[in-house]
Amino acid sequence: MNLPEFRLYYDENGNVLFYTCEKPIGNFIIIDQPTYAQGRVDIKIVNNQIETIYDKNIISKLVLADEGVACTTEDVSIISNNTDCKIWNLKSYED
Repeated sequence: MNLPEFRLYYDENGNVLFYTCEKPIGNFIIIDQPTYAQGRVDIKIVNNQIETIYDKNIISKLVLADEGVACTTEDVSIISNNTDCKIWNLKSYED
């Protein structure tokens, strides 16, 4: 039985993009199951290590975008491959 590989994907600035067990192309680190389950976005990846941000407030929200996850036009929680969909991406604001 193959166990899933938990991955945390991040951008060029070390900001969290998403957590997944799939294997898309991009920058990622392999994490343990408890870290995956927490799904924290208030961390940064520095030198392939997780660093917690204590001195900043981070607010994240989904925004319409050109790249990201395609969802049905009726419900952002339903992923879709149809041409009639909206593309969403997670935008984070640091204070």
